[in-house]
Amino acid sequence: MRFSNIPGLEELKAKLCRTIHEDKVAHAQMLIGREGSGALALAIAYATMLNCTNRLPADSCGECPSCIKMNKLIHPDVHFVFPVAPVKEMSGKEVVSDSFIADWREFVTENPYADDADWLVQIGGENKQLNISREESRNILKKLSLKSYEGEYKIMVIWLAEYLHQTAANALLKLLEEPPDKTVFLVITRD
Repeated sequence: MRFSNIPGLEELKAKLCRTIHEDKVAHAQMLIGREGSGALALAIAYATMLNCTNRLPADSCGECPSCIKMNKLIHPDVHFVFPVAPVKEMSGKEVVSDSFIADWREFVTENPYADDADWLVQIGGENKQLNISREESRNILKKLSLKSYEGEYKIMVIWLAEYLHQTAANALLKLLEEPPDKTVFLVITRD
């Protein structure tokens, strides 16, 4: 996903590009937008540009190894957290984003403007309650304690942060306030 793939929002895209070129990238950023607003697409495009090795003035190059990996959502330094629900095959501590990552990649690649109801259908969790659990916060702490593998930044994209369980949110506060160097949180919420 690149900024050029996102219609409209020119002012916001330009501002995000400026933060990168002026080396003023905030360690935590929140994108707020209603369903279909493009907040997730913007976060992915921003993450792509952050680790692009051949940045253009207003976008990522789309051709470097980092951009190619981001196009498939498989960059080793970009992590995704999203609400999940127990399904037939999984329960307990297994119900975390990493267990659903293949479904997530397909879901976002097909429609980065989809919403939580669409996501529930994708994972077969209709009639279930979505949640970002305390176990998920432990996984975030583990992932971000490691050094960056190949990109300039370690990036944590949290989609629909309003689903964070209170204990998970509390566990992440310290990390959000004082993250490791060159770590960026992109938090997406509707509310």
